[in-house]
Amino acid sequence: MSNKITIGIDASRSVDFIQKTGVEKISDELIKEINKLSQLKDRKIEVSNLDIFYYTPKHILWLPKKKQRIIKLKRLWTILGLSWEMFLHKPDILFVPVHTLPFFCPKKTYKIIHDIAFKKYPEAYSFKQRLYLNFDLNRCIKKCAKIFVPAKQVKDDLLKYAGADENKIVVIPHGYNRMDNQRQITASKKKKQILYIGRIEEKKNIRNLITAFKIFSAKNPDYKLILAGKISIKFNSQLARFKNRLKDKIELLGYVSEEKKKELLRESECLVLVSKDEGFGFPILEGWDYQLPVLASDIPVLQEIGAGACLFVNPNKIENIAWGLEEITQNKNLRVKLIEKGRQKLKNFNWNKSAREYLK
Repeated sequence: MSNKITIGIDASRSVDFIQKTGVEKISDELIKEINKLSQLKDRKIEVSNLDIFYYTPKHILWLPKKKQRIIKLKRLWTILGLSWEMFLHKPDILFVPVHTLPFFCPKKTYKIIHDIAFKKYPEAYSFKQRLYLNFDLNRCIKKCAKIFVPAKQVKDDLLKYAGADENKIVVIPHGYNRMDNQRQITASKKKKQILYIGRIEEKKNIRNLITAFKIFSAKNPDYKLILAGKISIKFNSQLARFKNRLKDKIELLGYVSEEKKKELLRESECLVLVSKDEGFGFPILEGWDYQLPVLASDIPVLQEIGAGACLFVNPNKIENIAWGLEEITQNKNLRVKLIEKGRQKLKNFNWNKSAREYLK
């Protein structure tokens, strides 16, 4: 009889047919690293007593085929498929790195909560979205043995807005893997463009960013603002009005491939993330990787991640954001300083280290 501990990981968001945003890509990197560690013999982490497998609707090429549990459902995969699997064959531990909980969970269910912005900015979400997100969060608070969060601020939010048990919450920062050849990055020809990467939605403060860019553009007419990311349905109707104000000076790209994102990072002058709320602020790490100075919101979570290596502005003050755009593009000494500090700080973020913390 086996004494191994079975760990089932929800890898449903790692399939190749979905458009992956930040949290899905973060989940992919974490699962890849956990899979590597599960196959190693390492004194620092004991994995010989673990049997790790992955629930998915379709085979994932970069995971061992024999370790994948295929649940073939095109719709309601979690509600019906994974819930039924949990009812029939519960693992000792279920780990959900992104997405919702199934109806039937083992006692030791662990989940990552990336942020709870819908609690802080309910006006940015539809009634249906809030209903769904509140339902899943409440179940997570009650059902999960442990809740993982990527930053202390998310833990504080869970305590303040959701009444979570502090003893259940574990803070593990995300890791990072370098994305490109550093020589290519250094040799890249820069364009006069300011880059934003992320979802195009209310909580990302796109409205204030565009208005601040309009002020900045009056003095710096050669610059473009590039908005790269999936556009939320609720915010989409408002974008045309904002974009028309600046005609060809704003490029609204929508969802972009990894290769296109790398191209944008190589050729841009700076990266901007002036969100009202973030769970972690992963694009900051991408900016550092591509030797870009970063303009960020002066909010606790981004200070936690980027203190000393970003230029911070008040996200609620349009004039302050406009000033930040001027500084981050025109102040050469500041740019050099931020690029070097970002390069050094990026060394602190490592997926191998993060995955070890999760397995422990």
